[in-house]
Amino acid sequence: MEPSRSSGFTLVELLVVIAIIGILIGLLLLAVMQSREAARKVQCQNNLRQIGLATIHFEDTHGLYPPARIFPRQGDPVELTCGRDQPSWFAHILPYVEQGAASRQWDLLKPYSEQVPEATYNVVSTFLCPSRRDEANARVPDTEEVRTLPCGCSGGIIQVRGGAVGDYAGNHGDFTGGSTGSPEDYWQGGNGTGVIISSRGLCKLGQPQGWIDKIRPKDIVDGLSNTALVGEMHVPMGRLSQAPENGAMYNGEDLVAFARIGGPGIPLARDTRDTSIPIRGFGSWHPGVCHFVLADGSSKAMANQIDTVTLGQFTNRADP
Repeated sequence: MEPSRSSGFTLVELLVVIAIIGILIGLLLLAVMQSREAARKVQCQNNLRQIGLATIHFEDTHGLYPPARIFPRQGDPVELTCGRDQPSWFAHILPYVEQGAASRQWDLLKPYSEQVPEATYNVVSTFLCPSRRDEANARVPDTEEVRTLPCGCSGGIIQVRGGAVGDYAGNHGDFTGGSTGSPEDYWQGGNGTGVIISSRGLCKLGQPQGWIDKIRPKDIVDGLSNTALVGEMHVPMGRLSQAPENGAMYNGEDLVAFARIGGPGIPLARDTRDTSIPIRGFGSWHPGVCHFVLADGSSKAMANQIDTVTLGQFTNRADP
């Protein structure tokens, strides 16, 4: 009589089964991660649409778009040189993103430094991309920075006020005028070529009572459906809630915290680790694309590899 043979698995068979299970678990985890990212991407797009609609509702109510900030222009008469650190445009649109109570904490014509902390540190989930952070990680403290002058030399240590941060930025335009310290610089009051631009203050007794450079739909001669209104702003991985890449979004003195530019010299960030572009550009944490909402309220996913000429036409409200 032949001896009975064991019906158990051999070592090789067990290793094969374990390997197959490992592969299946890996595929399952990948599918779960992709599903979660897809959901976060949809939420990010919804946030942008809400911000876009809020900005359009502001324009419907006031007859003009909110200024990115109130800021003087070098060389202008002294009566036009009021303002510099008034609250940014995000504070202006708070009533239109169901933040009426929060909006009443602001005095929009007073300096950011004179606003109550309950206002400056107020985090609004609509202003955050879920692929980057949650509300618990959306504030930056007061910091000290070395100011860099156009010559490349140090302008000394400056105090930068903290506050809530965000992941979206108004379209300030392209790099027209450059950034050389001249009155033509893109960032000076009235010079932006986008829709949400820095505007000179309407001054009285040295304080702004409104703003001068007013952008309306009729000024977007390239067409509302062809011009960016708001987009995702580039913040490299590891620099969330850190100035200067991601400063306080309501602080009108810190332009890159709430408005960005794009076009020749300022491409879209290629990915989350891209440190080759200036911090003033747009960029996404979603693979391959950067999301925008247009001036007509529609949304658009722009490929990260888009050429800068086309990008400049997209950000300039009146490109040739």
